[in-house]
Amino acid sequence: MAQGIQVSGLVTVKVVVPNGSIATLGEQTDMTEVREQAFFHNVPGDRNGGPQGPPIEIQWLGAICVIRCDLSSWDSVVVDSLRKRAANATLGTTIQTEVGKLMLKDNGIRLILDCANRPLNFPCCIVREPIQYGKGTKFSTMAIEFEAHKKPDGTKAGVLFDTDIA
Repeated sequence: MAQGIQVSGLVTVKVVVPNGSIATLGEQTDMTEVREQAFFHNVPGDRNGGPQGPPIEIQWLGAICVIRCDLSSWDSVVVDSLRKRAANATLGTTIQTEVGKLMLKDNGIRLILDCANRPLNFPCCIVREPIQYGKGTKFSTMAIEFEAHKKPDGTKAGVLFDTDIA
C-alpha cells in the first residue's frame, strides 16, 4: 500500500459490558488514542557482563493496548456501568463479594471503535485507570482509559484486537 494521509473518520465509541448488549458510550472531544504496548524480558549473559550488562537476547512476552477516550458527551447509564468496574458491583460501594474477582475472565468489557476506515474491536478490556470528569457551569468532559488484553477464553480467545465490529 502506498504512503498517504490516514483519516479514520468519525469514531463512535461503543462498549459491551458483561451480560449486556452493544451500547454507544459517547462522542470524543477530539480523537481516541490507541497505544500498543509490548512487554519484553531481557536475557542476561556473562559475555556481556551478566545482569549488569546489556542482554544477550530479548524475549517477547506479549502485548496490551491502552485506549484513551476524552469525551464531551456521553451516556451516563453506560458510563455508570463502567464506573462500577465489576459486573455485579453497586456504583460507589465496595461489595466484599466483588473483591478479588477475576477481571478479564469475569468482568471483561468489549470496546468497539466504529469508524469508516479501519475500525477496531477489543474483545477484552478493563477500566483500570482513574475515570476523570469535571463538574461545573460549563460543559463537562470525561477521560476514560480502557486497557485491552487478549481474551482469556470463549469466543475470540487469544485475540487482543481485530476489525470485527459486528
